[in-house]
Amino acid sequence: MAQKFDLHEALKKAQETGEVFLASMSREQLEKSGFDSSVFGEFCFAEIYLQWFDDEFVIKYVFDGDPSNTYYERVRDVGSDVFDAIIESYIGGE
Repeated sequence: MAQKFDLHEALKKAQETGEVFLASMSREQLEKSGFDSSVFGEFCFAEIYLQWFDDEFVIKYVFDGDPSNTYYERVRDVGSDVFDAIIESYIGGE
């Protein structure tokens, strides 16, 4: 289930509050969105958040609701255009 707001609202809310929930997606939904899940072992779903941390935006993936099984994706990892597209794919939701 995805939140119902646009990219700019998500960025603003994350910057104001530190973190905003974007979506909860099954492994299959993540793979359909282009996420390479092959390096993360077995998991059923991921909770996805947009964070404002240390003066940059970060996408946080929490696998199967386990905070010890978390992955962070930063703008410098994928580029700004791809980063924005990733966020939009999650808030656009299915």
